[in-house]
Amino acid sequence: MSIADRSILACWGLAGGKAGASFSVTIDPGGPNEREVDALADGEPVAAGELIRIRTTGGGGWGDPLTRPPAEVLRDVLWHKVSVDGALIDYGVVIAAADEAPGFVIDEDGTAAARALMAADESDDPPFFDRGPGYARLAGGRAFADVDRL
Repeated sequence: MSIADRSILACWGLAGGKAGASFSVTIDPGGPNEREVDALADGEPVAAGELIRIRTTGGGGWGDPLTRPPAEVLRDVLWHKVSVDGALIDYGVVIAAADEAPGFVIDEDGTAAARALMAADESDDPPFFDRGPGYARLAGGRAFADVDRL
């Protein structure tokens, strides 16, 4: 049984921040019977030995993630708040393995290149609210220009 909120609508991002990830349930992740389960489900069969992965809702961001200091992103990687892949995908920070503690370092040149590419792909006038992909799906693709741009 799964009873959860925020499976469609993510927590909003503000002032250039990105929306958080939505709640999700995956049965047999990476296996031959991998399937997503609705957040409100009460009759989904699970075979003995199948894994269930539950990802809880992530909070929305505040401000442009490309302006976050790379040292703070590295700290979040070391504290297991952000993965190495997430550091690149979400913040444009390239983290490299290091032989000595703490085990990771910032690749300064890689980070500058990644952030330049990501910034080139961004809109010059981003909306104040990033409601995530679920909002557009619920709105039927309609834009709400009067509230999206404050």
